[in-house]
Amino acid sequence: REEIREEFRTGSGSSNAGGNPLPVTIHTWLERFNKQKPHSFGKATTPVDAENWISHMEKIFDFFPRAEQERLKREYHSICQTSTETSTEFMQPFLRLAGLLGAAAGTEEEQAKNFQWGLR
Repeated sequence: REEIREEFRTGSGSSNAGGNPLPVTIHTWLERFNKQKPHSFGKATTPVDAENWISHMEKIFDFFPRAEQERLKREYHSICQTSTETSTEFMQPFLRLAGLLGAAAGTEEEQAKNFQWGLR
């Protein structure tokens, strides 16, 4: 795990024949990410279950390349409800992004404001 984490921090991958690091693609990253066996979130019977899942995802999020982290932050701060989505349907991708971002999504109050701004 540490090797993968360092690889994404530095943006380097395995070397090619010339000794230059190959770029890490999102496909390579996803393959390695899935090897970490991330837990999926279906429902929580207690708040502790939800907190444990968030903590697990935050640890895995450390493996995201910086560019991907920034893309998720931009997506989170610009997410808007579509004209065909109910507020409940809009909440699902919103909460997914907030869960992936962890503390970077802000406090509960900041998240609530961001959610309101995204509603039509």
